[in-house]
Amino acid sequence: MKFSGYITCMFLLLHCCLPGQAQQYRAGFARESTEPQAWPFSLTLAGYGAPVEGRFSLDWIKAGEAAPGYTAFTGAGGKLIISNNHTLLSAAAGSNAPAWQAAGGAAGVKLLAAEGNTLYALNKEGELLESHSANKTLKKQKRAAGNTSRLPESSFPANWIKKGTAPNATAITVLHGTIYAATPAGLQFADVSTLGQRWQTMQAPANIISLAAYNNELYALTADDNIYRCNPAKGDNWLRMARHNGITYDVKLRHIAVAGNTLYGCDAAGNIFRAKHNSDGNMSASALAVSAGKQRVVVVGLDVCGFDHAFAGEVKREISKKYRVPPQAVMLNASHTHFAPVAQPYITWHPPCQQPDSSYLYAVVKPAIVRAVGNAIRNLAPSDLYFGRGKTAIGRNRCLSTAPEPYDNDVDVITAVRKDNGQKTVLFLTGCHPVFNASGREGVTLSANYPAVARAALEGNNNISHAVFIQGCAGDINPQDANHTNTGNALAANVQEVMTGSMTPIKGAITCFTDSVVFPTRPMAREAVQAMHESNATGAGQMVPDRNVRWANMMLQYYNTNTMPATMPVYVQTINIGNWKLVGLSREVVTEYSSGIKALYPGSLVSVAGYCNDVASYLPTSRHMKENTYEGLDSFFWYGQPSQFPIDVYETVLDNIRRKNR
Repeated sequence: MKFSGYITCMFLLLHCCLPGQAQQYRAGFARESTEPQAWPFSLTLAGYGAPVEGRFSLDWIKAGEAAPGYTAFTGAGGKLIISNNHTLLSAAAGSNAPAWQAAGGAAGVKLLAAEGNTLYALNKEGELLESHSANKTLKKQKRAAGNTSRLPESSFPANWIKKGTAPNATAITVLHGTIYAATPAGLQFADVSTLGQRWQTMQAPANIISLAAYNNELYALTADDNIYRCNPAKGDNWLRMARHNGITYDVKLRHIAVAGNTLYGCDAAGNIFRAKHNSDGNMSASALAVSAGKQRVVVVGLDVCGFDHAFAGEVKREISKKYRVPPQAVMLNASHTHFAPVAQPYITWHPPCQQPDSSYLYAVVKPAIVRAVGNAIRNLAPSDLYFGRGKTAIGRNRCLSTAPEPYDNDVDVITAVRKDNGQKTVLFLTGCHPVFNASGREGVTLSANYPAVARAALEGNNNISHAVFIQGCAGDINPQDANHTNTGNALAANVQEVMTGSMTPIKGAITCFTDSVVFPTRPMAREAVQAMHESNATGAGQMVPDRNVRWANMMLQYYNTNTMPATMPVYVQTINIGNWKLVGLSREVVTEYSSGIKALYPGSLVSVAGYCNDVASYLPTSRHMKENTYEGLDSFFWYGQPSQFPIDVYETVLDNIRRKNR
């Protein structure tokens, strides 16, 4: 009897642990904003190579007026400071009606700059003057007397001291003890202790009319209404960070300044403007964590156009270190919105897109992902999981015009229903570009686009607390409707329709894998690259010729340094949660991969996502290549790839997935 009972117990134990059998799941959700902070003051929007001047997030908002007859404008700490030829005036930053108060004398001052407790000025005679805050001495006296009461904001007296000269300067600013002066001969700089004695010249944009400095960076306003930034300590080149577009930047400024961690502008009429990001305010990182026993996985939907493998690896390593979730158990998916800040290098695009702003990528996006994952894990609670599939009509194939026109219009829906309160977290997946008109105000508005509209429409309805969008194989699928609100609401309705029908319970153990399909590069011959460079060099200033020249320069550099990339990997991540399989492919995956991979597992619950863990190029099929579509040919130049894929790339990827059978 004891032996028989032992056998029975062992059978039941093994039976319960077999794949496909019931598991006690725990699910948790968290969302963290990826909206930019006040600084960096303006960001480049990703997703389009046009216009060549760039799309930027800066929006100027009217924020009061300067005193009549002002001649100079700067910021010092939390105050704006102006002069009107004979008097300094200051006002607290942040107000839409600055209350200007006298702050000292300013006879003949035409330019102002400040750093810490020191104010610098250039008068009409070309003399550089220095004045220390009246509060600086008072602070020292109070500290010596043991008085720690709060002191007023700095004010500057009239006791200017001549420190040097800067003849013909059109703008000045100070950064980390170095004064910069824009002159017709170029941008000059000198240590503030030797003002005007040992000027040096540095590369800079032409026709600078105003300078500002903040947080290691210089900012330059030019006469043609562009604003540039650079980090002189890093030897960075100047990059355009904003331009007069007639929409969000529709003022002609005379000065720029930084006060209260905010960028300000002032026009010739004395109107003051405050810079802010033009945004819908809906960009985020949304994480769904699921655990069974000791195994846990996390799927993150991220509102960016794309990111590279190095960034994904860095994020996953930090998650692994903090939360003990292995990299293969974390899937990062880009929604591919064309209206998020640049988050990966687009090295053949116009310069502002060639390098993402590190202060946004590593101080906002990366920590948001890590926090979302950590909070999702902390929010794990016993839940039942279900899978459902419906259809959508939000997209169409944008490049293949002859029948059959492929479009996998499945909408896959996974619901996690908490056992304690019935609240639902919904993960929904379909493949369609978040790409709409790049002109007008929408074209310069930071936005998660239709995925955010769909999320918002779902949350709060039918016990849905949270919604996570995962981008499918959208490489060649564009929306039918030109209005992203209509598209988002239509998709939300499709998801709700799935949820009202019969959904399949998800049962079984969790497993996860990462693989790669490695393709050797087949670079264009050096002679052909050189010829391409020469034939496009005559089209300087035009979008495609400029791109081709940059691509050719990149390839020639590879040849000259013997650093040509040897391979072009396609990363494949597979997460199995019981009887549901989620396959995530890197790159911009065209729609046929979704239907093709599903066909490898007939009768099974299989979802396929693109834009996972690395968005290095498109992933086309032979049909795209033979028809020379953008996805099959031209896009590889835009992505700065060393070559296209071989003609059998589709068959090779699918065969690899079939053989490994993860």
